[in-house]
Amino acid sequence: MIRPLSPFVILCTFVVAFAFAACRQEESIPLDIPDGWHANGPRWWYENTDTTHAFRDLETLRSMNIKSAKTAGYEIGTGEWIEEEARNRLVTYVKNSLIPLFRHQPQIVDSLFERFIVKKMANARLRGDVRPVIIKYKKEAYRVISRHFRQPYSITKLGVDVPLLFPDSLRIQNVHGEVFLQIHISDEGLPVAIELLSGTHPVLDRIAIRAMTQMRWQPAYVVDGLKSPAIASWARYTVRFAPPDSQ
Repeated sequence: MIRPLSPFVILCTFVVAFAFAACRQEESIPLDIPDGWHANGPRWWYENTDTTHAFRDLETLRSMNIKSAKTAGYEIGTGEWIEEEARNRLVTYVKNSLIPLFRHQPQIVDSLFERFIVKKMANARLRGDVRPVIIKYKKEAYRVISRHFRQPYSITKLGVDVPLLFPDSLRIQNVHGEVFLQIHISDEGLPVAIELLSGTHPVLDRIAIRAMTQMRWQPAYVVDGLKSPAIASWARYTVRFAPPDSQ
């Protein structure tokens, strides 16, 4: 005669089965480095990529080797500058306000800025509160530069076209956060170098970087008459692993 299982045994069996299923699920989450890719700490790159060029410091104008006037000794607000110094500082402040745009392709964006925007500042009012002047030329710079330079943008959607898996073990532990990445994109729209700028957990960081290797992009290009040659560029991307209560 087969004796019925006690509720305790049934519960234990369910827990073990659930744990086993969770382990099997996590085993299916790939964490290895994809074929053709190499890694060194927070930096991943595709084979034959020039890593001295791909991993650029794009934090500031100085790190991007963009010319800028010295800004020390002046607080934005009220005040008066001598004209030449004022114009140089105005150029610097406007460029600083455009750093997200410069990060896509520093030298090309700067050349367009120097060609089309600087001369527009020749008659700028340079006394008193200059913040409205900075905002004015920032908007003008975006408008004019966008006629000649197209930023890269992703044509695949993370979590839809490219899976973004979240291990149950970390979700149960309420591990979550954002992974901030910088991607070097080829003129074919392929990610060829990925750098972790800030992370949340080693496993989630790795999942995010690995997913980014599968993303595809519309490459940046320069509008030049009838020709619009695609060019290599950079983009920044935030991968968010949401906390369980937000699902």
